[in-house]
Amino acid sequence: MTYYRAPQNSTLNATAPRATTDQPDEKFAYFPAFVKVQGKKVVVLGGGEVAAGKLRLLLRSHADITVIAPEVCDDVANMHNAGQITWERAPFVDTMINGAIMVFDATDNPHLTKRVEAATKRRNILLNVVDKTAHCDFIVPAILDRAPIMITISTGACAPALARMLRQRLETVFPATLSNIAKIARDARETVAAHLSDSLSRQRFWTRFFQNTLRADNTGKVTPDDLAHELRTFVPQGSSATVPSGQSLQVTISADNAYDIPHGVAGNIETADIIFHDDDVAPDILALARRDATLISMSPSSDKHGEIPDTGLAISKQIQFFTQQGMNVLRLCRN
Repeated sequence: MTYYRAPQNSTLNATAPRATTDQPDEKFAYFPAFVKVQGKKVVVLGGGEVAAGKLRLLLRSHADITVIAPEVCDDVANMHNAGQITWERAPFVDTMINGAIMVFDATDNPHLTKRVEAATKRRNILLNVVDKTAHCDFIVPAILDRAPIMITISTGACAPALARMLRQRLETVFPATLSNIAKIARDARETVAAHLSDSLSRQRFWTRFFQNTLRADNTGKVTPDDLAHELRTFVPQGSSATVPSGQSLQVTISADNAYDIPHGVAGNIETADIIFHDDDVAPDILALARRDATLISMSPSSDKHGEIPDTGLAISKQIQFFTQQGMNVLRLCRN
Protein backbone atom coordinates (compact mmCIF):
# COMPACT_ATOMS: atom_id res chain seq x y z
CA MET A 1 0.00 0.00 0.00
CA THR A 2 1.16 3.51 -0.80
CA TYR A 3 0.38 6.56 1.34
CA TYR A 4 0.21 10.04 -0.16
CA ARG A 5 -1.70 13.30 0.01
CA ALA A 6 -4.78 14.08 -2.03
CA PRO A 7 -4.06 14.77 -5.75
CA GLN A 8 -4.25 18.54 -5.19
CA ASN A 9 -1.04 18.17 -3.17
CA SER A 10 0.65 15.66 -5.43
CA THR A 11 3.71 17.87 -5.85
CA LEU A 12 4.47 17.32 -2.18
CA ASN A 13 5.05 13.64 -2.78
CA ALA A 14 7.01 12.70 -5.86
CA THR A 15 6.58 8.99 -5.08
CA ALA A 16 2.77 9.02 -5.41
CA PRO A 17 1.49 6.56 -8.01
CA ARG A 18 1.35 8.01 -11.50
CA ALA A 19 -2.20 6.75 -12.07
CA THR A 20 -3.54 8.88 -9.23
CA THR A 21 -1.65 12.09 -9.93
CA ASP A 22 -2.24 12.59 -13.63
CA GLN A 23 -3.61 16.10 -14.01
CA PRO A 24 -3.94 18.40 -17.04
CA ASP A 25 -0.53 19.72 -18.12
CA GLU A 26 -1.84 23.29 -18.40
CA LYS A 27 -0.87 25.38 -15.38
CA PHE A 28 -2.56 28.41 -13.86
CA ALA A 29 -1.86 31.69 -15.62
CA TYR A 30 -3.74 33.34 -12.75
CA PHE A 31 -3.48 32.08 -9.19
CA PRO A 32 -6.90 31.80 -7.50
CA ALA A 33 -6.91 33.94 -4.35
CA PHE A 34 -8.96 36.51 -2.48
CA VAL A 35 -7.34 39.88 -1.76
CA LYS A 36 -8.14 41.70 1.47
CA VAL A 37 -9.26 45.22 0.51
CA GLN A 38 -10.88 46.31 3.77
CA GLY A 39 -9.74 49.84 4.57
CA LYS A 40 -7.35 49.88 1.60
CA LYS A 41 -7.23 52.18 -1.40
CA VAL A 42 -8.57 50.88 -4.71
CA VAL A 43 -8.50 53.15 -7.77
CA VAL A 44 -10.86 53.09 -10.75
CA LEU A 45 -9.86 55.10 -13.82
CA GLY A 46 -12.78 56.29 -15.91
CA GLY A 47 -16.25 57.49 -15.12
CA GLY A 48 -18.45 55.84 -17.76
CA GLU A 49 -20.81 52.88 -17.65
CA VAL A 50 -17.97 50.35 -17.69
CA ALA A 51 -16.42 52.01 -14.65
CA ALA A 52 -19.82 52.10 -12.97
CA GLY A 53 -20.09 48.33 -13.41
CA LYS A 54 -16.76 47.78 -11.64
CA LEU A 55 -17.75 50.22 -8.92
CA ARG A 56 -20.99 48.40 -8.18
CA LEU A 57 -18.95 45.28 -7.49
CA LEU A 58 -16.33 47.12 -5.44
CA LEU A 59 -19.04 48.69 -3.31
CA ARG A 60 -19.85 45.19 -2.07
CA SER A 61 -16.47 45.32 -0.31
CA HIS A 62 -15.03 47.55 2.42
CA ALA A 63 -12.41 49.11 0.13
CA ASP A 64 -11.68 52.85 0.10
CA ILE A 65 -12.55 53.59 -3.52
CA THR A 66 -11.16 56.48 -5.55
CA VAL A 67 -12.41 57.31 -9.03
CA ILE A 68 -10.14 59.32 -11.32
CA ALA A 69 -11.99 60.98 -14.22
CA PRO A 70 -12.65 64.56 -15.39
CA GLU A 71 -16.30 63.64 -15.95
CA VAL A 72 -18.53 60.81 -14.72
CA CYS A 73 -21.88 59.29 -15.67
CA ASP A 74 -24.98 59.73 -13.51
CA ASP A 75 -24.53 56.42 -11.68
CA VAL A 76 -20.97 57.26 -10.63
CA ALA A 77 -22.04 60.79 -9.67
CA ASN A 78 -24.75 59.32 -7.44
CA MET A 79 -22.19 57.08 -5.74
CA HIS A 80 -20.06 60.12 -5.05
CA ASN A 81 -22.99 62.17 -3.77
CA ALA A 82 -23.89 59.31 -1.42
CA GLY A 83 -20.38 59.37 0.04
CA GLN A 84 -19.54 55.89 -1.25
CA ILE A 85 -16.50 56.88 -3.32
CA THR A 86 -13.89 59.62 -3.62
CA TRP A 87 -13.87 61.44 -6.96
CA GLU A 88 -10.68 63.00 -8.33
CA ARG A 89 -11.98 65.39 -11.05
CA ALA A 90 -8.73 65.72 -12.94
CA PRO A 91 -6.73 64.05 -15.70
CA PHE A 92 -4.62 61.12 -14.54
CA VAL A 93 -1.28 61.85 -12.87
CA ASP A 94 0.99 59.00 -11.73
CA THR A 95 1.01 60.08 -8.10
CA MET A 96 -2.78 59.68 -7.88
CA ILE A 97 -2.38 55.92 -7.43
CA ASN A 98 0.16 56.17 -4.60
CA GLY A 99 -0.85 53.88 -1.74
CA ALA A 100 -3.33 51.84 -3.80
CA ILE A 101 -3.29 48.05 -3.69
CA MET A 102 -5.03 47.65 -7.05
CA VAL A 103 -6.10 49.74 -10.01
CA PHE A 104 -8.90 49.22 -12.52
CA ASP A 105 -8.49 50.94 -15.88
CA ALA A 106 -11.94 51.37 -17.44
CA THR A 107 -11.06 54.22 -19.80
CA ASP A 108 -10.68 52.30 -23.09
CA ASN A 109 -7.84 54.70 -23.90
CA PRO A 110 -4.71 52.86 -25.16
CA HIS A 111 -2.42 55.86 -24.64
CA LEU A 112 -3.58 56.33 -21.05
CA THR A 113 -3.36 52.59 -20.39
CA LYS A 114 0.34 52.67 -21.32
CA ARG A 115 0.97 55.37 -18.74
CA VAL A 116 -1.09 53.61 -16.10
CA GLU A 117 0.64 50.30 -16.75
CA ALA A 118 4.07 51.91 -16.34
CA ALA A 119 2.97 53.71 -13.17
CA THR A 120 1.56 50.59 -11.51
CA LYS A 121 4.61 48.51 -12.38
CA ARG A 122 6.93 51.07 -10.79
CA ARG A 123 4.87 50.93 -7.61
CA ASN A 124 4.17 47.17 -7.62
CA ILE A 125 0.41 47.79 -7.77
CA LEU A 126 -1.88 45.20 -9.33
CA LEU A 127 -3.60 46.41 -12.52
CA ASN A 128 -6.75 45.27 -14.28
CA VAL A 129 -7.46 46.77 -17.70
CA VAL A 130 -11.07 46.03 -18.58
CA ASP A 131 -11.35 43.70 -21.60
CA LYS A 132 -7.60 43.89 -22.22
CA THR A 133 -6.30 40.68 -20.68
CA ALA A 134 -2.77 41.12 -22.01
CA HIS A 135 -2.35 44.18 -19.78
CA CYS A 136 -3.88 42.61 -16.65
CA ASP A 137 -2.03 41.52 -13.52
CA PHE A 138 -5.30 40.06 -12.25
CA ILE A 139 -8.74 39.28 -13.63
CA VAL A 140 -12.19 39.34 -12.04
CA PRO A 141 -14.06 35.99 -12.17
CA ALA A 142 -17.77 35.36 -12.52
CA ILE A 143 -19.21 35.61 -9.02
CA LEU A 144 -22.03 33.78 -7.29
CA ASP A 145 -22.79 35.98 -4.29
CA ARG A 146 -24.15 34.33 -1.18
CA ALA A 147 -22.32 36.65 1.20
CA PRO A 148 -20.41 35.82 3.27
CA ILE A 149 -20.12 32.84 0.91
CA MET A 150 -18.64 33.75 -2.45
CA ILE A 151 -18.30 31.21 -5.24
CA THR A 152 -16.14 32.32 -8.14
CA ILE A 153 -15.66 30.80 -11.58
CA SER A 154 -12.85 31.64 -13.96
CA THR A 155 -11.77 30.33 -17.34
CA GLY A 156 -8.44 32.13 -17.12
CA ALA A 157 -9.85 34.95 -19.28
CA CYS A 158 -10.13 32.65 -22.31
CA ALA A 159 -13.95 32.30 -22.22
CA PRO A 160 -15.68 34.82 -19.91
CA ALA A 161 -19.08 34.04 -21.45
CA LEU A 162 -18.70 30.39 -20.42
CA ALA A 163 -17.86 31.42 -16.86
CA ARG A 164 -21.02 33.55 -16.75
CA MET A 165 -23.15 30.66 -18.04
CA LEU A 166 -21.72 28.32 -15.41
CA ARG A 167 -22.46 30.89 -12.73
CA GLN A 168 -26.05 31.16 -13.94
CA ARG A 169 -26.46 27.40 -13.64
CA LEU A 170 -25.08 27.42 -10.12
CA GLU A 171 -27.59 30.11 -9.17
CA THR A 172 -30.27 27.43 -9.28
CA VAL A 173 -28.19 24.99 -7.20
CA PHE A 174 -27.26 27.15 -4.22
CA PRO A 175 -30.21 28.91 -2.56
CA ALA A 176 -29.90 32.52 -1.48
CA THR A 177 -30.63 31.36 2.08
CA LEU A 178 -27.23 29.63 2.12
CA SER A 179 -25.82 32.88 3.45
CA ASN A 180 -27.84 32.39 6.64
CA ILE A 181 -25.94 29.34 7.89
CA ALA A 182 -22.61 30.92 6.93
CA LYS A 183 -23.39 33.97 9.07
CA ILE A 184 -24.46 31.76 11.98
CA ALA A 185 -21.23 29.78 11.69
CA ARG A 186 -19.16 32.97 11.51
CA ASP A 187 -20.72 34.33 14.69
CA ALA A 188 -20.26 31.02 16.53
CA ARG A 189 -16.64 30.28 15.66
CA GLU A 190 -15.22 31.51 18.97
CA THR A 191 -17.91 29.72 20.97
CA VAL A 192 -17.22 26.43 19.19
CA ALA A 193 -13.46 26.88 19.64
CA ALA A 194 -13.98 27.41 23.38
CA HIS A 195 -15.94 24.16 23.68
CA LEU A 196 -13.75 22.09 21.36
CA SER A 197 -10.09 22.68 22.04
CA ASP A 198 -8.64 20.42 19.35
CA SER A 199 -8.94 20.93 15.62
CA LEU A 200 -10.15 17.40 14.89
CA SER A 201 -13.16 17.79 17.16
CA ARG A 202 -13.98 21.17 15.62
CA GLN A 203 -13.73 19.73 12.14
CA ARG A 204 -16.09 16.89 13.09
CA PHE A 205 -18.57 19.29 14.63
CA TRP A 206 -18.70 21.68 11.66
CA THR A 207 -18.96 18.82 9.18
CA ARG A 208 -21.90 17.34 11.07
CA PHE A 209 -23.60 20.71 11.49
CA PHE A 210 -23.38 21.64 7.80
CA GLN A 211 -24.31 18.15 6.61
CA ASN A 212 -27.43 18.11 8.79
CA THR A 213 -28.38 21.64 7.81
CA LEU A 214 -27.96 21.13 4.06
CA ARG A 215 -29.64 17.74 4.15
CA ALA A 216 -32.70 19.25 5.79
CA ASP A 217 -33.01 21.76 2.94
CA ASN A 218 -34.05 24.49 5.36
CA THR A 219 -30.99 26.72 5.33
CA GLY A 220 -33.12 29.83 5.68
CA LYS A 221 -34.80 28.57 8.86
CA VAL A 222 -31.69 27.60 10.81
CA THR A 223 -31.10 29.75 13.90
CA PRO A 224 -28.20 30.22 16.34
CA ASP A 225 -30.21 28.11 18.79
CA ASP A 226 -30.02 25.19 16.37
CA LEU A 227 -26.25 25.46 16.31
CA ALA A 228 -26.13 25.70 20.11
CA HIS A 229 -28.22 22.53 20.33
CA GLU A 230 -25.88 20.72 17.94
CA LEU A 231 -22.93 21.78 20.08
CA ARG A 232 -24.57 20.56 23.30
CA THR A 233 -25.31 17.16 21.79
CA PHE A 234 -21.85 16.90 20.30
CA VAL A 235 -20.11 17.61 23.63
CA PRO A 236 -22.04 16.41 26.74
CA GLN A 237 -22.93 19.18 29.14
CA GLY A 238 -20.16 19.82 31.65
CA SER A 239 -17.68 17.41 30.08
CA SER A 240 -14.39 18.27 28.46
CA ALA A 241 -14.18 18.05 24.68
CA THR A 242 -13.04 14.67 23.48
CA VAL A 243 -12.33 13.38 20.04
CA PRO A 244 -15.42 11.46 18.92
CA SER A 245 -15.06 8.05 17.34
CA GLY A 246 -14.59 8.12 13.61
CA GLN A 247 -16.68 6.23 11.09
CA SER A 248 -15.78 3.84 8.32
CA LEU A 249 -17.64 3.32 5.08
CA GLN A 250 -17.10 1.19 2.00
CA VAL A 251 -18.38 2.42 -1.38
CA THR A 252 -18.16 0.71 -4.75
CA ILE A 253 -18.34 2.90 -7.85
CA SER A 254 -18.45 2.23 -11.57
CA ALA A 255 -18.12 5.83 -12.77
CA ASP A 256 -15.06 6.87 -14.77
CA ASN A 257 -15.18 10.53 -13.76
CA ALA A 258 -16.34 12.77 -10.93
CA TYR A 259 -19.27 14.14 -12.90
CA ASP A 260 -21.00 10.75 -13.00
CA ILE A 261 -20.68 9.69 -9.37
CA PRO A 262 -23.73 10.08 -7.10
CA HIS A 263 -23.88 13.23 -5.01
CA GLY A 264 -23.87 11.21 -1.79
CA VAL A 265 -20.66 9.43 -2.74
CA ALA A 266 -19.04 12.76 -3.59
CA GLY A 267 -19.97 13.95 -0.09
CA ASN A 268 -18.39 10.85 1.45
CA ILE A 269 -15.14 11.52 -0.42
CA GLU A 270 -15.12 15.21 0.51
CA THR A 271 -15.55 14.52 4.25
CA ALA A 272 -13.18 11.56 4.62
CA ASP A 273 -9.87 11.95 6.44
CA ILE A 274 -8.43 8.70 5.12
CA ILE A 275 -9.33 7.15 1.76
CA PHE A 276 -8.29 3.62 0.82
CA HIS A 277 -8.85 3.22 -2.92
CA ASP A 278 -8.36 0.85 -5.82
CA ASP A 279 -5.70 1.90 -8.32
CA ASP A 280 -8.20 2.29 -11.17
CA VAL A 281 -10.33 4.92 -9.45
CA ALA A 282 -10.19 7.99 -11.73
CA PRO A 283 -7.86 10.82 -10.68
CA ASP A 284 -10.58 13.48 -10.85
CA ILE A 285 -12.70 11.42 -8.44
CA LEU A 286 -9.83 11.28 -5.96
CA ALA A 287 -9.38 15.02 -6.47
CA LEU A 288 -12.68 15.52 -4.63
CA ALA A 289 -10.84 14.68 -1.42
CA ARG A 290 -9.85 17.46 0.94
CA ARG A 291 -6.33 18.80 0.50
CA ASP A 292 -5.34 17.51 3.94
CA ALA A 293 -6.81 14.04 3.41
CA THR A 294 -4.52 11.03 3.20
CA LEU A 295 -5.02 8.69 0.25
CA ILE A 296 -3.86 5.09 0.43
CA SER A 297 -3.63 2.85 -2.60
CA MET A 298 -4.91 -0.67 -1.86
CA SER A 299 -2.66 -2.32 -4.44
CA PRO A 300 -0.69 -5.11 -2.78
CA SER A 301 3.05 -4.64 -2.41
CA SER A 302 5.65 -7.17 -1.43
CA ASP A 303 7.51 -7.00 1.87
CA LYS A 304 11.28 -7.06 2.28
CA HIS A 305 11.26 -10.82 1.74
CA GLY A 306 9.43 -10.48 -1.57
CA GLU A 307 6.21 -11.91 -0.17
CA ILE A 308 2.79 -10.25 -0.62
CA PRO A 309 0.99 -9.97 2.73
CA ASP A 310 -2.76 -10.31 3.29
CA THR A 311 -3.76 -6.82 2.09
CA GLY A 312 -7.40 -7.17 3.16
CA LEU A 313 -6.46 -7.99 6.73
CA ALA A 314 -3.89 -5.20 6.86
CA ILE A 315 -6.43 -2.67 5.57
CA SER A 316 -9.04 -3.78 8.12
CA LYS A 317 -6.57 -3.31 10.95
CA GLN A 318 -5.61 0.14 9.70
CA ILE A 319 -9.23 1.22 9.31
CA GLN A 320 -9.90 0.13 12.88
CA PHE A 321 -6.86 2.07 14.09
CA PHE A 322 -7.79 5.26 12.23
CA THR A 323 -11.42 5.24 13.39
CA GLN A 324 -10.27 4.80 16.98
CA GLN A 325 -8.28 8.00 16.48
CA GLY A 326 -11.50 9.79 15.55
CA MET A 327 -10.92 9.80 11.80
CA ASN A 328 -13.50 9.17 9.09
CA VAL A 329 -12.29 6.44 6.78
CA LEU A 330 -13.62 5.66 3.30
CA ARG A 331 -12.83 2.49 1.37
CA LEU A 332 -13.36 3.35 -2.29
CA CYS A 333 -13.60 0.35 -4.58
CA ARG A 334 -13.95 0.18 -8.36
CA ASN A 335 -16.69 -2.02 -9.77
